[in-house]
Amino acid sequence: MGIKRKIKNYIHIKKYYPLSDKTIVHDDGKKTILIVDNQIPMFDKDSGSNRLTEIAAFLAKHYNVYLMNWLKPIPRVEQKKYIQNFSDLNVTVYTPFINKYGIMRGKKSFLNKLAPKIDYVWCHRPEIYEYYLDFFRKKTPQAQIIYDMVDIHFLRMQRGLEIQFDKKKEKQIEYYKNIETNLSKKADKVVVISQKEKDFMSDFIDESKLFTISNVHNLKVKPQEMPPFEERQGIFFIGSFLHDPNVDSVKHLYNKILPIVWKTLPNLKVFIIGQEPSEEISNMNSDLFQVKGFVENIIPFYENCFASVSPLRYGAGVKGKIGQAFEYALPVVTTTIGAEGMFLEDRFTALISENEDYQKFAENIIEVCTNKQLWDTLQNNSAKAIFPFSIEAQKEEMFRLLS
Repeated sequence: MGIKRKIKNYIHIKKYYPLSDKTIVHDDGKKTILIVDNQIPMFDKDSGSNRLTEIAAFLAKHYNVYLMNWLKPIPRVEQKKYIQNFSDLNVTVYTPFINKYGIMRGKKSFLNKLAPKIDYVWCHRPEIYEYYLDFFRKKTPQAQIIYDMVDIHFLRMQRGLEIQFDKKKEKQIEYYKNIETNLSKKADKVVVISQKEKDFMSDFIDESKLFTISNVHNLKVKPQEMPPFEERQGIFFIGSFLHDPNVDSVKHLYNKILPIVWKTLPNLKVFIIGQEPSEEISNMNSDLFQVKGFVENIIPFYENCFASVSPLRYGAGVKGKIGQAFEYALPVVTTTIGAEGMFLEDRFTALISENEDYQKFAENIIEVCTNKQLWDTLQNNSAKAIFPFSIEAQKEEMFRLLS
């Protein structure tokens, strides 16, 4: 790093830091976990970040938990709310600081001090695991390396390629496949997100190394306290547009599904929520199809709409958007790929159609917006749908992972 950059960073840190007003005291009586991600997880931006935030919150009740951002040596000031949130959960997030002698200390100082205390390094996402595996083997030889796959990336991409061929993605698939089926064998333990993915990965990795920790969701409301069917209108889709399956999903919702729905429900409004919609998605915006982009407070959509819709045609893992709907006792309309790994039952906990059965998906939207009895059934079964993803249902597996 050049001298000008160092001076600029020093001034920046002096002006804006610390990004948390809480000091967390390390407890030598507890084991220590360092979580490494490619960003400061933003719980309200994407499913993977929300999952990791919930996992870290649980772990911090029993362990010393530290979090480090791989990509950025200096977290952006805009991330302060996420760093403060982790601090409130008793998770220490690495940020550079200026010590009492006026010297700036960064990642090297942080790791040198923490390394001897680390019992587990939790590598979140394949790029992190590949980059840091050898580093932490040398830096923390006493620590177990945990590779958290999040989902099986090469499987998700392969499914997408079967729908729409893209030569560039062939190389990406090989890159992720190598990490996920070969390099993963070097981890002490590997975390998968569903039993289905555990079964898939057992062809490549010794099953004794595989642990299933899914998304973490808990019922946030009582169904009877939410607005009733009669007071609702519209449906919505939620998901980051940095994730290709979401882009594909919204395009097919707009082009294939809604023309069928609007023949029966011509005034039904559809809200599209998610960070960084592409120009193509943004150009779909209209009074009936409102592209909202990132929305900080999404609770009104759960309170006022008939359903969350997820017409996913490909993907992998467990879908956070579906679990989040159950948190607010909201019915879900999705596909078989959307329901994959989520223990859902058609017409009992969700409405499920085949991935490319646009007619059936449209009929399911119409029914959830017009059939009060069905809507009530789905809403009342939210607790059953969400239980497998609760901390209560998953804590034993987390403790087994860290034994």
